[in-house]
Amino acid sequence: MVSEQHTIREIFQSEHCQHFRPTEDDSETLSIRLSEAMGTVLDTDSRTLDPLYNVVNPEALDEIFTLDSAHQLSTEVIFSWHDHAIRVRQPGEIHITNEPLVPELDANLPLATEFAGAPFGSTDAITYEYAPTNDLGTEVVLAVANAIGVNSQAVTERLADRINPDALNELFQPLADGTPRTNGYVSFGFEGYFITVSGNGVITIRSELAQLKENGGNILVAGDVPSDVFNAERSYLMNEPDSTCYDLFALLDRSPTVLQRHATPAQPLPGTVEIIDYQATVRSTAAATSSQQENAQITSIGGTLADLQTALIHSVAMQEEYGRDNRLIDVQLYVDTLQPVMEAASTDIATFLHPICRAVRGVEGLGYYTLPQDRDSLPMDKIGSVFDATIELRVSERGPEQRWILPKTGYTTEWFPIIESR
Repeated sequence: MVSEQHTIREIFQSEHCQHFRPTEDDSETLSIRLSEAMGTVLDTDSRTLDPLYNVVNPEALDEIFTLDSAHQLSTEVIFSWHDHAIRVRQPGEIHITNEPLVPELDANLPLATEFAGAPFGSTDAITYEYAPTNDLGTEVVLAVANAIGVNSQAVTERLADRINPDALNELFQPLADGTPRTNGYVSFGFEGYFITVSGNGVITIRSELAQLKENGGNILVAGDVPSDVFNAERSYLMNEPDSTCYDLFALLDRSPTVLQRHATPAQPLPGTVEIIDYQATVRSTAAATSSQQENAQITSIGGTLADLQTALIHSVAMQEEYGRDNRLIDVQLYVDTLQPVMEAASTDIATFLHPICRAVRGVEGLGYYTLPQDRDSLPMDKIGSVFDATIELRVSERGPEQRWILPKTGYTTEWFPIIESR
């Protein structure tokens, strides 16, 4: 049974499926646990089920999830068995639809686009066909190298550190009698890309950065570097000449005059730039005053950090209303420093950031939050989960450099120069 009314993402929500988690004392293999879980869903003895081997190779499935879970945050296998869609994720979590509701696994929309290496590129997924007899591991490395534009020897990660190449090869290999196993996917992160290998002979790759650009998200920009380096990074990030952007600046340290001296673009269009100037020393009951200067709307906020939080959420949310009539606009939020929030004894930084980050994602915008500290000195256990990516800055002998840390694919780029204009 194929449902055209539910996407892969939707059917694995709690209302559509049952969730089976491994326990610390579990001694059974993943494939045996899966058979027992399916027996529970169907209310039958698992020994009476059609062999799991008919749809996936059980030994390969077990091997897929034997690596260190820290390297497999994005790994999952989806397939259909007994007319139920099944999703297995690291560390061996099993989701089974609780009714015969099976996604169209061979649909044109690849699994990689259903998930949560280089600067932002095309948001389109790239697909490659492969033959069942091919060495899949080699095919994946070649596909990623081609997407990056380098020789396969220049790929920095080892595929074996992300997924067992032999298990990848065997998971959907045809049965001994030649019967194909085509109704499934295995997906994992590699070299900053979401890789999806389907049983029907297609490899799909998609950049995590490109997906972040399309779906929206929030990025921490951190480093113990001079302010000029942050200015150059902001110019690099926010210079999108082919799009109409609504740029929202939250100033907790610098003045609007200093910001506009480094503004991108140099002559912003009327109504496309708003500056919220947080004046921490002002403790008046008048929450905000507004003025117009050099084509930018400037709003001065006095009061607490909660007042600033409210103002930012309101400004971002207003763009959702505007976007209903004008789909060309892209929302970009830039917070000049989070240092005052980190130092505020009465404010938890994660509590401050979470609602703002939700608002940015809600309009599919991008938020950049600067923190002038070395990343290693930050309480990443406290703030790391707030952000969808981290940009680390440094100054080396080659000049100002950056590297991107991508949590979903578990990838960190090499250091590369900050280019002020693109």
